[in-house]
Amino acid sequence: MLAPVHASAQGAPLRVTGAFVPAACKPALAGGGVIDYGTIFASSLNQMAQTTLADKSTQLTLTCEAPALFGFKVADERAGTAITSLVTIPNYDAGLKFGLGAADGKNIGAYSLQMTKQTADEGTTRLITSLDGGATWLLNGGAIASDSSVLVAFAGSATGTVPGAHTSMAVDTGPMATAMEHSKTSPGSRRAPAPGRWTRPPT
Repeated sequence: MLAPVHASAQGAPLRVTGAFVPAACKPALAGGGVIDYGTIFASSLNQMAQTTLADKSTQLTLTCEAPALFGFKVADERAGTAITSLVTIPNYDAGLKFGLGAADGKNIGAYSLQMTKQTADEGTTRLITSLDGGATWLLNGGAIASDSSVLVAFAGSATGTVPGAHTSMAVDTGPMATAMEHSKTSPGSRRAPAPGRWTRPPT
């Protein structure tokens, strides 16, 4: 005759530990992000109309440790100094113009950015933007707003309409069209940098 076996169940905690680490992404601008027109003297400016400088361009690249959803905003470090009446890129309104700063209490001019030739993970993608922090997305023809309110991202494919997870991305930031006020109201000789700050918002 077999004696009954009694099993005594005692609590055994089960723990699952780990850490979630978002993929780190590193942005870079060719040439250190510097667009230098050199020294521009007042005597070289048109006396009656704006002076339009030669278009410039650079390239923005972003590399991530693993496929990641990312976006960025562009902020004008010299906000409030853009002369929005100047023509930079045709049909660009005031919200698409960045400031060149001021000298002797007078604003110098304005510039605008356009993004083209975007690729991601060695394939074609498309530029998209969000006006509501990423809740909805719209196609973007390349125009970049200067007030840092617009979130910019890249779709998952050439026909996508929502952000895709990428490990690498490259986009030309050009033409960058720069215009300076006519010499009758411009300050004296002045180097006219085109400053801007690229920031990756929290995700």
